[in-house]
Amino acid sequence: MIARQPLPRRVGALLDADAELASRLSAAGLSRTPASFRTRQLACTVGALAACATALSLGGASAALALGGSLAAAGATYGTFEQRLSAQGAARRADITEELPIVAEHIGMLLASGMSLTGALRAAAQRGKGFCAADLERVTAQVSGGSSVEVALAEWADVAGSAEIRRFVGVLTLHSDATDIAALVADEVRSARMEAHRRLIERIERRNEQVWIPVTVAALVPGAVLLAIPFSDALRGYAAL
Repeated sequence: MIARQPLPRRVGALLDADAELASRLSAAGLSRTPASFRTRQLACTVGALAACATALSLGGASAALALGGSLAAAGATYGTFEQRLSAQGAARRADITEELPIVAEHIGMLLASGMSLTGALRAAAQRGKGFCAADLERVTAQVSGGSSVEVALAEWADVAGSAEIRRFVGVLTLHSDATDIAALVADEVRSARMEAHRRLIERIERRNEQVWIPVTVAALVPGAVLLAIPFSDALRGYAAL
């Protein structure tokens, strides 16, 4: 017999799944709740299942083919929601990473001028634009609500899911211990700019490869055709002997 999990454990697993989905939705910049996301996902999945089953049945397909096709359509619909959510999260994470050097430099200048960390984060959120500014606005809202700045920044790093954000947050959390936090932030800005430059070079190289492959093929094809013409003539002459 298959042992059933205790009810508290099953409830805990469901809550963990909801927490993971909530984190993925936040990382993608979506304000929807896990319940609303799952409801729409399951509704579309059931709709695809029913539509495909009806179409195959009306088309005269066998029961096995209708069942298999319907399950495939349902699985594809369900997976599309998951893939789209992951793609949105990855795109937003990439945008945040690209914005980080400018935002970090702004915060570093504010800290160097003597402003507190909370004040610097609030000013960067108010003056900036983009995903980083929106995230910092949520951080300052959490701090205003009673959370410590360290906890709010750590939650931002977890949701952002970027290694550069985690390093930057790690530097900012040293504000109470370091004597010159602005210098540490400046070092992190230089590191972030170097990483951004490396990613730019990689993208340029990939695009160059994508351009040169069709160009090379286009250059080789005419030459191959010119070589093939006398070769085919020679074969026809040999066959006529």
